[in-house]
Amino acid sequence: MATMGNTNSVIRRFLPAESQQREASPRVPHKGVSSSEAPRKKDDKDHLSNSAAAGYDLERELKQFIEAKASIKDLVDAGITHIPGFCHFPDSIRTSPPSTTARSSIPVVDLSVPRPRAVELVAGAAREWGFFLVTNHGIPLHQISAALSSVQAFNELPAETKATYSTREETRAFIFNSNLTPSMRGVASWRDNLQVATSPRLPNPETIPEVCRVELLDWDKTTRGLAARLMELLSEGLGVEAERLEGLSCLDGRVVMGNYYPYCPQPELTMGQGGHTDPAALTVLVQNEVGGLLIKKGSVFEDGEWFEVDPVPGAIIIIIGDILQIISNDEYKSAEHKVVANPHKTSRISVASFCFPGKMDDSTHYGPLQELVSKKPARYRQFTMSEHRRAMFARVEGVSSVVHNFKLEEAHTTP
Repeated sequence: MATMGNTNSVIRRFLPAESQQREASPRVPHKGVSSSEAPRKKDDKDHLSNSAAAGYDLERELKQFIEAKASIKDLVDAGITHIPGFCHFPDSIRTSPPSTTARSSIPVVDLSVPRPRAVELVAGAAREWGFFLVTNHGIPLHQISAALSSVQAFNELPAETKATYSTREETRAFIFNSNLTPSMRGVASWRDNLQVATSPRLPNPETIPEVCRVELLDWDKTTRGLAARLMELLSEGLGVEAERLEGLSCLDGRVVMGNYYPYCPQPELTMGQGGHTDPAALTVLVQNEVGGLLIKKGSVFEDGEWFEVDPVPGAIIIIIGDILQIISNDEYKSAEHKVVANPHKTSRISVASFCFPGKMDDSTHYGPLQELVSKKPARYRQFTMSEHRRAMFARVEGVSSVVHNFKLEEAHTTP
């Protein structure tokens, strides 16, 4: 078990020498400064380059950071000025400037329009983008704010309190750590996560920290209702009955994830979250006023243009996931997205509600809807959720989506 002494020892390695000399003095938690307020010195060096020259062992250092139950916010609060080498992303992943036309291009769907028009708009956005914003959705702004504030409140608890919830045991109802699966890329993103598994097995509320318990459980119920409404529209957009997708148990497995992106002193070297698609069927996402979310327009199998998603007060982001791309037989796109490292004084916060099929047995299979396969050949094979889960945790560098695992060979070459 990690102790606060171990955690502090790990964090001290990344502090400038002068900061370590001042460590005996009481510290005021560092809230972060903007990049313009904290210019880098001319002789600042790339941490990874220095460490590599000294025989830097990235895997060992990342392992020690994880075992110490340290968080990215712990590093920021300690006054770090150079990010650890295990947070350095390759240029090829980090660099992709967003389009300047993003603000007018990303689809926004007003859910108060007549149902036939809502079906048309939602299905059109899912086909072209795999991503859209919804307004007039019926969820009050104060509830959105409460969910976001609860994630902030947890992440701003004392480090020793948060460490008691730090775990990588997937069976736990509440999980807190930095980067749930850093091994996906061999590097860690500049963010901390909390996760609550809300369904199909109901969590014991006492296992969820009081500071975010009520808000996140309420948010799960609320977003489940919105997701059900959208699943009906998406079903009708495929030409099948409104209840078809929900009837596949696509809303029965749910996870609420809170992402906390603190100030980063070297945002040009890392990412808040690397490019990926969501392995779920559908994701309902809200974010605070700090931007940084980028969305790629185009299939996961091809290059595409990246767009910046500006925060819109009250709007909710909907992301089509890998499972829905497969079930729709490529009618709908699973949207690839990422988050840049946060250069701002205010932390970026988001809350994502993931909806998965809830039947985890090995006798229940998922794949393209039979109604769609009768019109064009299946592009994916059938799979169980156990297979899907293994594929999800086995993703490696260069493979951001699990749809690759289930794509039929002939479909790879079919235009």
